[in-house]
Amino acid sequence: MSGLLNDPDPSVRSCAIRAAGESKNELAVPALLANIETYLASVKHMGAYENNLKARLKAIDSIWSLGEIGDPAVMDKFYKFYAESDDVIRVNLVISMGKLGKSEKAGPYLEALAASAKESGVVRAAAFEMLEEINWNTSAISLAPSKRDGIEKADLIYTGGRLGTWSGWVSSDLPIGHTGIFVGTEIKNGRINVIIADCVLNTKVPGGVRNTYSWKNFTNQFQYPYYGNRTTSPEPTAAQRSRIVEIALAMGKLGLRYNESHLSQKGPVEFDCVGYTEYVYEQAGLNPTDNSFESGLGWPLTPWEQFEATRPNLPAQSAKQADSASSQPRASAPDLNIILKNFGALTGAFGITSAQPANVNTAIQPEAADQ
Repeated sequence: MSGLLNDPDPSVRSCAIRAAGESKNELAVPALLANIETYLASVKHMGAYENNLKARLKAIDSIWSLGEIGDPAVMDKFYKFYAESDDVIRVNLVISMGKLGKSEKAGPYLEALAASAKESGVVRAAAFEMLEEINWNTSAISLAPSKRDGIEKADLIYTGGRLGTWSGWVSSDLPIGHTGIFVGTEIKNGRINVIIADCVLNTKVPGGVRNTYSWKNFTNQFQYPYYGNRTTSPEPTAAQRSRIVEIALAMGKLGLRYNESHLSQKGPVEFDCVGYTEYVYEQAGLNPTDNSFESGLGWPLTPWEQFEATRPNLPAQSAKQADSASSQPRASAPDLNIILKNFGALTGAFGITSAQPANVNTAIQPEAADQ
């Protein structure tokens, strides 16, 4: 099975990467690591990550699978990858670090990330979530705000999902299956949270059109990777971004429902995920995907079609350098000495029973829908 990771058919490769994680196939670890190393090396020479999209998606999927396999030995590789990566790759690395349940290095490293104001808000939010997953005591972590969120407010963000993912029935190269809108980050209840507006199955908690406050909810309990943030061309104005955020937050309180048949993609009462994001953008005077995708032979509009129709939104400080390797953020990772000196704080999740329980809020919920 691990040999299929290098199959010439991209559909087979995507399925094999997914299967390696789901089956916890340790024989696949070298090939998965090679996918990430190959991509990061190519970015240094090829410039903006969009120039190597297939390799990028394969690297992100490989990070997800390594987390599912849970081999603690990959943590040393994750250190290196983190220092070479942009915020999208970093969020995925942080989530997979938190899945390495027997790693004695993951907890201290994640704590250092969560505490560092030099890291982006979205990366720190992911670190807080994974510390919660491993029952790590976060009460002593500094909550100084980050200088940047790492995603611009109102950007479209993408993960996997039931439609357009892995099977390759439409596109073998784009395992995109769910979309939402990034609203921002907040400091609340002793941690940093992301705020995401999206629309999911009504059976989810919370379900339907919602405002959710975690990467875990957006990625369906970490079942899928995070594929990145994108925007329209031309880019939304500041006023349009504010309007998108305002509309999304308001709609998340109305109790609107998900339409599983996709017959009502764009409401006004029932939506699917991509219809919802398309609707919100259109209310602000933007149209991420051409209307031909929403009718006739183009129907139904899928998340991967919206992903392809939009463009990646590089950090503002890097936008003018999009054609150079320096366009990728290179914030320094926590010093290894910070990690190694904190082993005494390891929790029972790593087999050490003397650690203190976590002091985090486990009951963060979106605002209740207006009745």
